[in-house]
Amino acid sequence: MAIARVRSCVHTAVLGLGCALLALAGPVSAAAPELRFVTESFPPYSFEREGHAAGPMVDVLTEACERLAWRCSVQVLPWRRALQMAQSGQVDGIFTVVDTPERRAYFHVSVPVIVARYTLFGRAGEAFKFQDRGQLAGRTIGAYGPSATVLALDELVEGLAVNTVIEPDNRVVLRKLAAGRYGPRGLALVNESVALELIREEQLQGLQAVGTVKEFSYAFGLSRLRVDARRAAEFDQALRALCRSGRSAALIKPYALPAASCAPR
Repeated sequence: MAIARVRSCVHTAVLGLGCALLALAGPVSAAAPELRFVTESFPPYSFEREGHAAGPMVDVLTEACERLAWRCSVQVLPWRRALQMAQSGQVDGIFTVVDTPERRAYFHVSVPVIVARYTLFGRAGEAFKFQDRGQLAGRTIGAYGPSATVLALDELVEGLAVNTVIEPDNRVVLRKLAAGRYGPRGLALVNESVALELIREEQLQGLQAVGTVKEFSYAFGLSRLRVDARRAAEFDQALRALCRSGRSAALIKPYALPAASCAPR
């Protein structure tokens, strides 16, 4: 484009400073791409503060977008609405996402950002320590869904006589567990950091962690309907660079959460 414009100047009578400056300017810069992300209120990973999205995932996303010269915005919505919008291509990205076949069907799942773990919680005083899945037979287990937690729960109890109860959010799960609504042997499968945050916030009494089920990582999901593979790869490269420089860990550290190991090139 710039070469054609310079030649146009040469073939006209208008020579001089204007054409010289045009030749030095080079190609016209493309406008910075604008990407819209959605997330849910999912403390301590993402939440709303004074009307704006906040949390470690937001902080890492902001720096990755700045590195790429992208203009990124984040809106906090109920998870079901956020997921529907992202899957249907109404927005460019969503978080937090767990790398599963179900998520990969709709999204380019980024490299891992934050390490987390699913933990079983029970009522305080019960002499139960989770060691193997066979112990769960005959119990009722609550979980929040639709979510990756439910996928993990389905895998955990496959083939067992377990009553699973899917709730609209983690707050409801923990409240019901504390109130004995899942029965005297009831349990809940929850992200451990989320559970501890909600127990503190809600001042719930009589709950205890009874065993870790699975360690995993949270990532970003970029819509396959709106973001091509090249741009998704650029995003991964930016996240890798932030990780290798130690910047991701520094952004996540104030939230007392563990950063994921840096993904290979």
